[in-house]
Amino acid sequence: RPRRIRREMSSDGGELCSARCAEQPFDVAFHPGDNGIFVSGLITGAVEVWENKGERVRKLKTIDAHTESVRTLGFVNDGALLLTGSSDRSILALDTATGKPLAKLEHAHKSAVNRLKVLDQNLVATGDDDGVVKVWDTRQQTACGSFAPFVDFVSDIAHVPADDAVAAGANGPSGSLVVTSGDGTIAHLNMANWKELGQSDNQEDELLSCVVMKNGRKAVAGSQTGILNIFNYGQWEDISDRFPGHPSSIDAMIKVDEETLLTGSSDGIVRIIGILPNKMLGLVGEHGEMPIERMALSGDNQFLATASHDRTIKLWDVGYLWERDLRAEAANFDGVGGELDDDDSDDDSDSEEGGGGKRKRKQKQKRKKGGKIQDSNAARDAVKKAAAKKFFDGL
Repeated sequence: RPRRIRREMSSDGGELCSARCAEQPFDVAFHPGDNGIFVSGLITGAVEVWENKGERVRKLKTIDAHTESVRTLGFVNDGALLLTGSSDRSILALDTATGKPLAKLEHAHKSAVNRLKVLDQNLVATGDDDGVVKVWDTRQQTACGSFAPFVDFVSDIAHVPADDAVAAGANGPSGSLVVTSGDGTIAHLNMANWKELGQSDNQEDELLSCVVMKNGRKAVAGSQTGILNIFNYGQWEDISDRFPGHPSSIDAMIKVDEETLLTGSSDGIVRIIGILPNKMLGLVGEHGEMPIERMALSGDNQFLATASHDRTIKLWDVGYLWERDLRAEAANFDGVGGELDDDDSDDDSDSEEGGGGKRKRKQKQKRKKGGKIQDSNAARDAVKKAAAKKFFDGL
């Protein structure tokens, strides 16, 4: 135990180790069968393959995948294939072992492929800069169906499994999709008949990330202005609750369990957030002052990878989030000077409060004004203090 805590103290941000990419990474993904292997997609069109050795990382290879940026990627077939989506509108399938291309869909979309979500062993969903979502069968290399509910870029895709109890009446055999867009809306898409099951009103704020929580009863969307918008599943017109407080945009989210998520923000901080009751539970660490572009969780839930504009991929030990004693300790976190407004409710009920130009417009506008700058600085100080506390507690 003390040894792991000492590794967490390897840098001021609290990360275990970091990988310095050749250029800015847009996405990161862990190999599903080997938690020590992860890949990054770069702005140059290259894919870098890395190995995590615990206290350090090692680059295994660089693959020249696309002529334009690799915006998104993911593993299929138990990690045998790596799929990449690019600004050149194509989707490429790479042999994971050799790095060689096996298949390429040259014009998979009419605009840049911005998001790729692996649904199961054979199905993959992709979203582009025009707001179009397509679902692909990797066995046939063809699109099973498509949706066009948005007028701006697809920012994130969450998969709701077919056996989800709450959504069972709306799901087909492959489940359904909850998708956010830069046009300020969130939509629920049925893969059985390729129709929209619902779409929110324009929230007048770019929605950049989403997860489905509370056993399928809630959908949470992170926004450009740092608000977590909470929707009742199946009631998409307007939010049922909102959780303001992030000083900058919430560009990435990872679901920990039905009540907890991780947020990656453009202020460079990874936060632990409780949903209903809404509360900041703690901080994983900080990525410097540069925005966090994407996050990925290893298959064993031990490591979190964050990709940032500072050209690094940082790895964090987050296994403690699944340890009951440390989760209870995190629940007593003081909120870093009140940066996030806590919801006083202790139950699962809703409060009464409710309520641009493709990817280029999305680029992280650092809205650090007034007290919000102080809040981010306080959060960074708290990261270092928390890391120090872990170190001394482990001695």
